[in-house]
Amino acid sequence: MATVKEIYDLIKERQKNGEKIGILQQSIIDSYEADIKDTKTKEVDVSFVKNKNENSDTRQPTQNQVKQEEQSKWACNYC
Repeated sequence: MATVKEIYDLIKERQKNGEKIGILQQSIIDSYEADIKDTKTKEVDVSFVKNKNENSDTRQPTQNQVKQEEQSKWACNYC
């Protein structure tokens, strides 16, 4: 199976040799050349660096500190 670039190259070669191309071939050429012009994307490499806090806990507490201490004491007493 041929790629779009291979088909494009084949059509352009036939066109250079003087053969008339049809509407379908012209639309393939137009769309391929439009895609070449629209390639403005860039590849970037991204790495994740964890922010180290004093306590190494980056989660935000959902309960107040007193309730958390009570729950942790209860959990330790009944282990």
